[in-house]
Amino acid sequence: MQILFLFKVLIQVLPRDKIPYELRSLELSLVKQAQKDGYISADEAELINRVQIDVREFENKIIELKKQYSEEKNIKLIQSDAFSQILKNATQTALKDGNITEEEEEMLKVIREKLSSFSQNE
Repeated sequence: MQILFLFKVLIQVLPRDKIPYELRSLELSLVKQAQKDGYISADEAELINRVQIDVREFENKIIELKKQYSEEKNIKLIQSDAFSQILKNATQTALKDGNITEEEEEMLKVIREKLSSFSQNE
């Protein structure tokens, strides 16, 4: 059952070729972190899924913005808001049961570090 759920989660990320800012590496890092103990729990899969949804929403905003404007300033504002929202949503997902496990905290740490590195590379 868990493998089927994970497969469904991973299928949702396609197509991958349009994701900006190397967010694919964020998602891959989350999966690697979740697999460190040999399996991906339902809570970890849910957190990964939440990040995937947020990344897709961010991608769609960037695509729409690029169609409307050529100003890089607007894209950076969307990026900043999106990165904050990704972390906020991931934290809320991890907290949904009232407790952030050690594994979930490690995944949140990966998110914070990756998003920080993306921001610094701009």
